[in-house]
Amino acid sequence: MNRLLIIILIAVMLFISGCDFDDADTLYRKEIRNFMYEIALDFSLGNTVGIMDKVHWNYLHNGDISYHFNQELINRMGRFSLLDIDVIYIELNGDYALVHTIDRYSSSIENASYNEPETKGWMSYLKYERDGWMIYGNQQWISFRTQSESE
Repeated sequence: MNRLLIIILIAVMLFISGCDFDDADTLYRKEIRNFMYEIALDFSLGNTVGIMDKVHWNYLHNGDISYHFNQELINRMGRFSLLDIDVIYIELNGDYALVHTIDRYSSSIENASYNEPETKGWMSYLKYERDGWMIYGNQQWISFRTQSESE
């Protein structure tokens, strides 16, 4: 009887102490927020390799593969020196996530802000692998946006 009382007392103390009992979705959301922060930090430090290490080997987004992702990254790093990513909302579907963000790029001569994934979404589609989250793309071979939308 004393053992049972001690076990119950320990369980109650753990409950009262406010231990962090997050579910898997909450943990995934925290990981994704940290992941997006790391991307912004790598961008601001000019660490192209650090960002490309976060791109899945099977990246495909509106017909673009990881080579195109790298080119887009280099182009943006040529225009902007800083990136700030505000995560607005995260849609989870098992090991896949769609991250809604406001990406704010800035330099000494130019500022730009993009609502993702609505604008281009090139970093918005993620897949969870054994090592963590990876930029995966929407896995579409063609873009469904019209020419006027992309201009």
